[in-house]
Amino acid sequence: MTEPDAPSLDQLLASAGAPGDLAPRVAATLGEQAAARLAADPWLILAVPGVRPEAADGFARSVLGGTAGPQDPRRARAVLGWLLDRAALDGHTAQPADVLCSALGSLGFGDPAGALQAALEEGDMLAFSNAAEEEDEDGDGSGPAEESGSAGTSGLMISRERYAFAEEGVGEAVQRLLATPEPLGEDWERLDTSGDRIHGELRDSVGAYGLTLVATAPGIAKTAQIAGFAEAAAAAGVPVAIVGGNAASVRTLNRELGGTELTVLSVQEYLASLGRGETADADADAEKVPGQRDADGSAADGAVPGGSAAADSEASGASATASADADSQAADSAADQDYAQDQDTSADSPETASSDTAEPDPAGEAEPEPPAPKFADPQPGLVVVSAAHQIDAEALAALLDAVPEGMRVLLAGDPAEPGPAGPGQPFRDLVETRSDSLMAYTADGRVPRVRAADSEPHPLTDLRFALREGELPPPEADPEKRLVIVPVRDAGEAVARAVQLAADSIPRTFGLSPEDIQVVTIRAGGEAGAETVTRALRERLGTEQVRALTAREALGGTWPAAVVVLDGPSSGSLTRALVYGLCGLAERHLSIVHGAGSALPQAVANVPDRPRHTRLPAVLREL
Repeated sequence: MTEPDAPSLDQLLASAGAPGDLAPRVAATLGEQAAARLAADPWLILAVPGVRPEAADGFARSVLGGTAGPQDPRRARAVLGWLLDRAALDGHTAQPADVLCSALGSLGFGDPAGALQAALEEGDMLAFSNAAEEEDEDGDGSGPAEESGSAGTSGLMISRERYAFAEEGVGEAVQRLLATPEPLGEDWERLDTSGDRIHGELRDSVGAYGLTLVATAPGIAKTAQIAGFAEAAAAAGVPVAIVGGNAASVRTLNRELGGTELTVLSVQEYLASLGRGETADADADAEKVPGQRDADGSAADGAVPGGSAAADSEASGASATASADADSQAADSAADQDYAQDQDTSADSPETASSDTAEPDPAGEAEPEPPAPKFADPQPGLVVVSAAHQIDAEALAALLDAVPEGMRVLLAGDPAEPGPAGPGQPFRDLVETRSDSLMAYTADGRVPRVRAADSEPHPLTDLRFALREGELPPPEADPEKRLVIVPVRDAGEAVARAVQLAADSIPRTFGLSPEDIQVVTIRAGGEAGAETVTRALRERLGTEQVRALTAREALGGTWPAAVVVLDGPSSGSLTRALVYGLCGLAERHLSIVHGAGSALPQAVANVPDRPRHTRLPAVLREL
């Protein structure tokens, strides 16, 4: 007798009662051999976006029958990966082992530490001692962490291999850049520093070191200063490559450098110019991490039967750090982090489009193709990176690794703004970390840093300085109306006022065209989300050539004027860092459509930012 043919993917899923549209997503995640892989290890279905442990357990029981049990090592490996991927959605590159064990316990593992250890032995996950972080926090280095081979979990950090390797790559690149700078030529000392104090300080730092960080000031001229320095360096005869940290910053830099021969590239385009394009997708429109939320912050559909209906309907974006009961925090985390998970897969509206890939238009119309980028000289003397705080760990590792030997890098960004869409916060970690190993290159053991010059007095600059310190000052009377607060009662009124401001009041008052005014919302979906506002704007203006952006899409860029919509349902997403970042989007005028009530001042005063667990500080100390 011949053995019956193995079931197809459709048959395997159908026998478990899975929805009919799940098969394409499973195939996209697990590949052509998805059916065979699932037959051997049904918990692999947890890698499919939207599938939760309860549903995966039900699927495993359908496939394995009575041999499926909660302590199965395959289940431990899959659930641990799921927890780490959920944490990655909130920006974490690593998680404390004791937090993961607590979450494993809440998911039915009788021996969480043993399950963790078993998963580490076979999965694509690594354990690291957390002693460096503990010593830095406690100041005495007492209580060294246990080794990863022991049964204990205290003092360990667990990371996906991809994120561990990325942060190690950033650390190694930092050391290489500081150790191998080459002279920039005689003309460097004659670089024009008359425009701003930042030029003189940067000239000295860039001339002395292979890597310099610039913490941009809260003022409205932060991008212009960096663009001005890049232009001055090019005028001094230094080959310059200019890179924007995300789509919004590419657009803004290109506008600032209009009329010059300098072209701004995305990280991905810069890698391609060096023949490294296949090593990483460097913008936030890169490969999604498993379980990535859609653009509106919601989880992709795809739950399979076997778990509770309530659990299957929850958003899948909660971090494992929330508490031991990870499931109970899922919905809150999804609401809090919607803005942070919107992907930079969209170009700006066509009249301000960068060379980044455009996402499908919310109303279904195709965006025009952007012009082909003009790539930089593959051997630049200086690489200037703007909005570096919007670059995640994997992208920055790829970028720095690709920089040719002996060349210099300038990373400019604002560590007070929200971090990147992807996992990690490498720019902030580089700014804040001191390492004895770096004292071979710098006197204080820190990556060389320069603080950008403050802008001229302006209501928006004053507001940003106050916000950075946790204060929300009352608006002052300004006859020029450079900052306007518009209170609203509900989402419908928020949309109506935002459209009225962008289509009528601001153009009439400031003589601006629609492409000079950007409307920004916290999230894509919802009654006051970017999709709703976009439809209303297009109906009012009679054109498809406008589009509201989410906060995630807009951060890193600036426009002559901006309208920021803070509606009530989005108030749980507010942090000081987010409000500070949103108030830095405008150069001449900012209107805030305020329906968040007391959540706004409370967030500014009490919620600095969503914390991220990362290993880069420890990596830098261990170099």
